[in-house]
Amino acid sequence: MEASEPQMNYEPKERIQFNIECEDFNHKGELVQFILLKQKTDLRSRLLCRKCIEGKFNQQTNEICLISDVMDDPLNALKFTNYQDNVNQTFSDFLHSYDFSFDKDAIQFKINEIKQNFLYFLDKLEKKLIEKCETFQETKSNFDSLGEKFAQCFDTENLKNSLNEAQEKFGKITTKDKQKLRMDVNTYVKNLHSLNKETNSEQYQKLFDQINENKKNLASREKQLRLFKFKLDQGLDKILQELKNMEETFCTLNLRQSELSTSYMDELITKINPIFKERNNFQDKIKKIYSSKDDGLNSLQVTQKINNLGQLNLQTLLFIFQTSSQQTFGVYFSQNSSQIFHQNKRQEFPIKSNITPLIINYNQNQSDILMTFGQKDILIKSSFIGCSSNLGEGFIVNPKYQIGHPKSHLANQEEFDIVQMEIFQILK
Repeated sequence: MEASEPQMNYEPKERIQFNIECEDFNHKGELVQFILLKQKTDLRSRLLCRKCIEGKFNQQTNEICLISDVMDDPLNALKFTNYQDNVNQTFSDFLHSYDFSFDKDAIQFKINEIKQNFLYFLDKLEKKLIEKCETFQETKSNFDSLGEKFAQCFDTENLKNSLNEAQEKFGKITTKDKQKLRMDVNTYVKNLHSLNKETNSEQYQKLFDQINENKKNLASREKQLRLFKFKLDQGLDKILQELKNMEETFCTLNLRQSELSTSYMDELITKINPIFKERNNFQDKIKKIYSSKDDGLNSLQVTQKINNLGQLNLQTLLFIFQTSSQQTFGVYFSQNSSQIFHQNKRQEFPIKSNITPLIINYNQNQSDILMTFGQKDILIKSSFIGCSSNLGEGFIVNPKYQIGHPKSHLANQEEFDIVQMEIFQILK
């Protein structure tokens, strides 16, 4: 069956829309979409259109609600506002700090979406591999035909019979039997060399040319199929590992602000500081300050976010990196207990004494180093491309890990690209 694009049966909820024209004379034809919620003001109309928000009300977006949001759910009125010391605002902030939309139906929909997409691309891959395999198998007839010309040279029937006869006469073999056995072995060896160049140069050259022609046709195709098989095995390992990571992530959700962490991160942080054994402390004392998903992989954003925290040596930060090779590792940074960790391999590497754990280059160009952890144990470039590591220079490697090559242990390759990154501030 030919693979077809997966179709998801999902219909978004229809939002209520009011066809009311804005009362601002300069906004003729614009429909109102917002309500101004500011209390101490006297306006002819609190109903605003898009142009109102872009114009004279553009500094008051935290005092405005979207009409469709409120009509959809009245408790959304203060969702994006900021009225301090207002009990309704406090309740709204509390209400919207928890997301209940990811419910049973949402999970089933998402899993079904993954299944359909996965099966669609798996079907496409199967079809492609079969086509490649069939092309390879088409050459088998030529291979078989060529094999027939060599069949007599490799024939072992007489040799097998002679060996069996000699075995049956073990301890009672005669001189005549031995002579026959030697003759049959010599005949077998002679046949193996019967098509050599000296005895029949014309036939030799013809067969030699046929072999080389078939080798050229088969070699690249067979190599490609072996590569496909390796990629299938490797792909299966990655899929199973990713499913395991997803399962672990859904199990605890203590560090729920992170999209890269698994339960290992919960264990690591509580090992470093037992205060995090209290579940609420994950929410109260760990604050996400940067996410490449929200802020983009932007070195300027990284330096600004960290710089805004104040003096670096007074901070405790958690860096999580995901590489193009599907490895997730990072650094728990503080002046007292910095360590590199590897989430996939569940390993920790504490810093050596008198080593500076982190240096940030605030004035970097794209080709410069953005962050240096230890003594080049991890080097993150400003472009996030072609990063490197040399584990063990500034951080301690426990011999029990048997890491092999220190330059490739973290990312499974010596140079790697960062595809996702998160930074958290650990509050005191």
